Amino acid sequence: MTMKKLKKTEYRATLQFKLSAIFFVVMLISASVSLTIVGLICLPIMRDNSEQQLLEMSIAIDTLTEHTDFDTEEIVQVIGNSSYEVSVLKHRDPNILDNQKKLNKKGYVIKSFGIIPRAEMVKAVGDDYIYISTFSSESEYWIINLVVILTMGISVIIGTVITNFVGRTIFQPVREISRAASEVAKGNFKVRVRVPADPEYAMLAKSFNRMAEQLSGVETLRGDFISNVSHEFKTPLASIQGFAKLLQSDTISDEERREYISIIISETSRLSKLSSNILNLTKLENQKTIGAKKRFSLDEQIRSILLVLEPEWSKKDIDLDIDLEDVMYIGNEELMAQIWQNVINNAIKFTPVGGKIRVALFRSEKSIEAEIWDSGPQIDKAAIAKIFDKFYQGDKSRATEGNGLGLALVKRIIELAQGSIRVENAPSGGVSFKISLPYIIEDMM
Repeated sequence: MTMKKLKKTEYRATLQFKLSAIFFVVMLISASVSLTIVGLICLPIMRDNSEQQLLEMSIAIDTLTEHTDFDTEEIVQVIGNSSYEVSVLKHRDPNILDNQKKLNKKGYVIKSFGIIPRAEMVKAVGDDYIYISTFSSESEYWIINLVVILTMGISVIIGTVITNFVGRTIFQPVREISRAASEVAKGNFKVRVRVPADPEYAMLAKSFNRMAEQLSGVETLRGDFISNVSHEFKTPLASIQGFAKLLQSDTISDEERREYISIIISETSRLSKLSSNILNLTKLENQKTIGAKKRFSLDEQIRSILLVLEPEWSKKDIDLDIDLEDVMYIGNEELMAQIWQNVINNAIKFTPVGGKIRVALFRSEKSIEAEIWDSGPQIDKAAIAKIFDKFYQGDKSRATEGNGLGLALVKRIIELAQGSIRVENAPSGGVSFKISLPYIIEDMM
């Protein structure tokens, strides 16, 4: 099928074309029905009325002939007016010859014919014959006006009725979406509408279903967020409360007391970190820009983070492979530090004892690229899409004692910096986090 034929087919399927076609068909049907009604009801009445007028005219002529001495020409002048066409016929006129028997018997002949009623009479007046027709120029004007007015009036009524019934079918999808929107307003995000064949309604229905699906997801995330926050706070609080009660006992040894105090401090630190992460993430989600910027060395910042985390990776005897180009960057130094802190710390947690971590930083033509790879277990494909969600810790192969906010925080900071982050299972094994940050070359050199 050629492009031209395809466009023509698509246009025929549009609602605009259907409405135009329906309007044309409704008007055609309305006009046809109206003319039929006028023809079946009004026109016979008008025809009978015209014949009755001519019959009364015949009686009037007989009266004039009987009581006056008017000749035929004078009678024509008396009865003649703008509503009738009156003339004296010649004796050899076909109107006389064709109706001679009836004229001899009744003295007149009346005929009516035509779609627009037209009545004619041939009247014998002595030895002469008069022709009278109700179809004069003036009567024709009024008859046509009457027919047009009646036809238009009936067309409007019929067209309105047909359009009302057809419109119910056409706008049924709108009513369905309206009812579904009311359900969404009540908090029912599971409602969906059918996708009709009309392109315009189909697009609207798909957009509505997508919106309802996203709202349902947001509602689920909100519920999960509240549930997860409650759980994350409840566990350390219960631990703190339990060990604090144990400290009240006089029977515990000094060694146990120190152990309990260490656990309470650890759990308190965990609560503090959780609160800090929630506040930071909430602040960043409401933030539209990266904030205050400055020019600093990105490679030096990463080296500093690695030094800060040295106790962690040394404890697990992790082999570090560091390949950092000299890169100057303009951005928010404090927020960028949180990216490397979280991603590298994440890699250390999942790297087994004696494992390996590779940290690389380099410049491409249009961006700054960073890659943090660890030799830990790979991530399930279904979990990769959710790894940056808040509180997500669904992948058992990479379970952690964290609270699932670190990577969500990283993603939001990178989004504010107009960059991107993705996670991949490396073909040779392990997991790789790849970060891309935009920059202006003149500012970085």
